[in-house]
Amino acid sequence: MAEDQYSGGEQPTTGNQEVTRREFLRQMGAGAAAVTFFSLGVAGQARGPAFPPMAEATGVVFPDPSLCIGCLTCEVVCSRAHEEVGLSGVPRIRIYDDPSIKLHPEIIRNYPDRGAFFQEPCLQCPEAPCLPVCPVDALRVEPKTQARIIDESTCIACGRCERACPFTAVDENRATNREVLGQASRITFDPKKNVYVKCDLCYFREGGPACVERCPVNIRIRQGIVKSDILCLDLPASTSEVFQKLRQQQAAS
Repeated sequence: MAEDQYSGGEQPTTGNQEVTRREFLRQMGAGAAAVTFFSLGVAGQARGPAFPPMAEATGVVFPDPSLCIGCLTCEVVCSRAHEEVGLSGVPRIRIYDDPSIKLHPEIIRNYPDRGAFFQEPCLQCPEAPCLPVCPVDALRVEPKTQARIIDESTCIACGRCERACPFTAVDENRATNREVLGQASRITFDPKKNVYVKCDLCYFREGGPACVERCPVNIRIRQGIVKSDILCLDLPASTSEVFQKLRQQQAAS
């Protein structure tokens, strides 16, 4: 019902009047528009009041599957950190069983027989196609971290952002926690709060993303117990180069 309410009713612009974002999306359809933005770079060509440029996020959660032990600490602390500030407890990062992952020698040495896993975060896309499809502007760029976030108090749960996300989720039958959330992309519906959620880089936490701070493998790497120059969950600057590397990694899952 909410989607139908906002998918029509606006009159097409005429003459030299600039097409508004919502009217553009109404005519194209949210999914088609998102593909156009992401694949062809139309967002960059159509910028202006309707499609303002997006600043790069200050960071992005960048996983290394070869270091993941499937402990699910990242999912748990993500949920708790958000619940503590009154937000949805649905985890913004998920872990999946993946026997194809080649484990880091230090993980084999320190955590034998733990299995192999793949982490799926949000990629904080430079021209995030989830933002312009929202009919009520619940998706926005958070000013401190520049993370692409969902304002739960504004979200009408129409699901356009989820469908616009270009990164699909792994089959939930492979979810390490065995929970079925109905997740199709990196944006997830919370039926309890009737909102959609995504990674917001824990912009409300002084220490940044809880998953990066509390990952036990990260802690042991910092302590020198696990010998690795790379973290299991890192937080590099969200540059174009980093995005392309993360995109390649996540698209292969």
